[in-house]
Amino acid sequence: MKTRLTMIFGVAALLCSASLLGEVPAGAVQVLIERFRQLDRNKDGRLSKDEVESTPLLSRIFDALDQDKDGILSAQEIQAARQGRVARLNEADQPLPPPPVGVEQWVCRLTVDGRERAFIVQAPSAPKGKLPVLFVFHGGGGRGENMLVKANFGPILAHGNFLAVYPSAWKNHWNDGRNVPRIASQQEGVDDVKFVRAIVDELARQYPIDCSQIFATGGSNGGIFCHYLAAKAADLFAGIAPVIGGLAEPVAADFKPSRPISLLVIQGDADPLVPINGGPIAGSDRGGRIIPTEQMLRLYLGHNGISGLPTEELLPDVDPNDGCRTLVRRWPPGQGGVKVEYWVIQGGGHTLPGKDTPRFILAEGLVGKTCRDFDFREAVWNFFKSCPPRMEEKP
Repeated sequence: MKTRLTMIFGVAALLCSASLLGEVPAGAVQVLIERFRQLDRNKDGRLSKDEVESTPLLSRIFDALDQDKDGILSAQEIQAARQGRVARLNEADQPLPPPPVGVEQWVCRLTVDGRERAFIVQAPSAPKGKLPVLFVFHGGGGRGENMLVKANFGPILAHGNFLAVYPSAWKNHWNDGRNVPRIASQQEGVDDVKFVRAIVDELARQYPIDCSQIFATGGSNGGIFCHYLAAKAADLFAGIAPVIGGLAEPVAADFKPSRPISLLVIQGDADPLVPINGGPIAGSDRGGRIIPTEQMLRLYLGHNGISGLPTEELLPDVDPNDGCRTLVRRWPPGQGGVKVEYWVIQGGGHTLPGKDTPRFILAEGLVGKTCRDFDFREAVWNFFKSCPPRMEEKP
């Protein structure tokens, strides 16, 4: 019995690691672990469809795991799924991909508040003038190395002129304002805003950076952290682009950025972990809560002085087999020309959109579908290139 339970818990974590963020959504794993003993009513170490009907997360992956389609998750099927995920779980330990021609790449370290922190920098080999800075924040359970592999801006940088920075969170999670006791950085009160400012100071010592064009993007926990930076560091950032990451309820309660700030939101309307309509992360208050995306947009629109109606564009269905369409809403410019755009992926899950993203059926069962009609990196950088510089102060 104990062996079978261990295998089931293990495959839950391994399946979560198949998220295209290169992270382990700990909240989803915890839900599966906490519910298993209750669901296994006959205590035989196996699960039937009837036993999991009340748990949406497990129901979503049931059919993918049930290889012989007999309506029972056997130990053999669970072991097979476990073996199929080991390679992806170990991806974080693999060497970083080499940078494209014309791009330099290295790891830097800083000590902030007594903690040694790391970040990866990608820079043009022959920079021209002042360089914008793009921060790329990983999701919960990840590292800067993961995010560089999954969201490599190097190819875009090879034809551009900016710095891409991939920091690593303290103990793999950003302090994004959710105030979650189980997340070490939030329990310890780690000042990640101070860490980001220290990175900017270090970059400024090495490069002629354009301090009026500092931007942030990130996925999941990294996306939620982008909102936190907008609230706490609008004097530093000109714009943010959170992907599958909402605005934490505690941060929304006192949302008063010091300046207007441009915003690009990319969110799946079928995300099972970060709900588009707000509420608990991964279905449990243990992961903290976010506000509804529409409410979040209204906060930014009001703060940026935008009152006009948005235009709407349905992007071409480049991949009809991905089960997704993307509707883009663009509002008229606000104070100082700041911009707000909302890319809602109809049918999209908790993944980073990408044209060449491989499809993993087991991952889809847990985190949802991946949109392959556009690449989020191209969308993010094109948006930031169109944004005005950071304003010196709010009018």
